[in-house]
Amino acid sequence: METERGPSTGGRKPILLTFNAELGFIVAIDLESTHVRVGIVDLNSRILTSESSKDIDVSLGPSAVLEKIKAIVYKLMEQLGVTSHQIKGIGMGVPGPVRYSAGITTSLAIMPGWENYEVNQFWSRHFDCPCFVDNNVHTMALAEQAVNADSEHANIIYVKIGNGIGASIICNGRLYRGSTEYAGGIGHINIGHDKLCYCGNRGCLEADAGGRAIAARAEHLAQSGQSEFLRRLLEEKNKLTLADVRKAVVESDPVAVELMRECGNVIGDVLAGLVNFFNPSLVYIGGAVSGVGDVLLASIRQSIYQHSLPLATRSLAIQHLSLGESAGLIGAGMLAAEEIIYGHDVIKRIASVQNIAGER
Repeated sequence: METERGPSTGGRKPILLTFNAELGFIVAIDLESTHVRVGIVDLNSRILTSESSKDIDVSLGPSAVLEKIKAIVYKLMEQLGVTSHQIKGIGMGVPGPVRYSAGITTSLAIMPGWENYEVNQFWSRHFDCPCFVDNNVHTMALAEQAVNADSEHANIIYVKIGNGIGASIICNGRLYRGSTEYAGGIGHINIGHDKLCYCGNRGCLEADAGGRAIAARAEHLAQSGQSEFLRRLLEEKNKLTLADVRKAVVESDPVAVELMRECGNVIGDVLAGLVNFFNPSLVYIGGAVSGVGDVLLASIRQSIYQHSLPLATRSLAIQHLSLGESAGLIGAGMLAAEEIIYGHDVIKRIASVQNIAGER
């Protein structure tokens, strides 16, 4: 849209144009295995209103989960005074593999009933706009990449450590999805233990260092009397969660701190191999488990630097995501906004106008 006149360079003052981020709204959804965050954002993916819900369990199947999310969407629209025809797109991140080109979730044991489910078709029954679905580690990466658009880093690994562990690979500034759109599944790299993973294999990284595994290990430490702090929490609640482990770390419980150090070390060992192979200049660490604080990040750094070749780590930075918990929601909004813009060939039309102006 037109904004104001710019400085003259010899002729008439030019009329400046800016992107009209208020032309419509986007529904942004960041779904995890046990909770969801839903927001209404503008076309710049600025969050206008949002709501989180822990009344979610992806194992109940797509219909039940999406109906609950739809109810939250309508509630937020009513709060904001937004009508359905003002919604220009829906962006959704899910905690598992996605055939992005088809908008279809694929096989994942923790999401029974979701395989080959057309999430975009569900939303098309309620909104007259396109829907775009992706693995939420990719939406997280998209948000961080946009916020740091002027960064010198073009080769990046984004790591999300939640109940599952996944990665998003940015190669030469572009997201790399792989031949079957499954690149980044680092949670199922074998690290040599004998624990059974939900995928059916033994030895997977996330079966030892994912959020569920950490909570289970904490319960064992409590039951065996190794941690008095965790034992008291277990007696109060009958079950420990990742939030309880975070609380124990904040209270400097030495057993909980050592547990997170061990997890950081094994995650760092896996990432060291990726650093040797891919040679990124930046590794971002995010997700619910990363919320325990610097003890995990420090252990990851130590293992990466210890087990990677010096040439691969000479200019390597390893840091927390700058957007924190908002990354998935902002990225889901950006996913839809970018697809809408490119889908309508806005960029081509702008280039065409510039060419015409240059000829004149």
